[in-house]
Amino acid sequence: MDIIKLVAYNNWANRRIGKQIESLPPELFQKQIGGSFGSIKATVVHLLESDWLWVQRFKQTPVAQVPGWQLLEAADIYRHWKQIQEDMENAAQSHATHLDKRIEFVTRKGVHYALPFEDLITHITHHGAYHRGQLTDMLRVVGAQPVSTDYFIFCTQ
Repeated sequence: MDIIKLVAYNNWANRRIGKQIESLPPELFQKQIGGSFGSIKATVVHLLESDWLWVQRFKQTPVAQVPGWQLLEAADIYRHWKQIQEDMENAAQSHATHLDKRIEFVTRKGVHYALPFEDLITHITHHGAYHRGQLTDMLRVVGAQPVSTDYFIFCTQ
């Protein structure tokens, strides 16, 4: 598996949908429309927090608290998310020759795990695709035409 390409795809897709969400009016960005997190904003913040947590885990940085991104507006959230995507790419580059290296981490619920880096990247990219699918549906609900984040489109660019 080419984890560098997988991370590049995940970041490309996140940036595409993030750019679209950045331009939403605040009332649509925050509108309660259901789903796992209730709003486009809460879903994007969940992805941002998750990606940030993984980057911290890859750096072996203990995390006591996640930053308070839920208070930010769409443009600020997107700006932070773009930086975290760059950090994720750097983490993938630094671990690319040690895909089987076990990364030890503790979940927010306090459960300890140790999994190979390659498996964690697979998890992160599947997690991102799942929630981008939710965002696509939410964008349609608020009347927007979502951008495509399909892998095959990434491969043709």
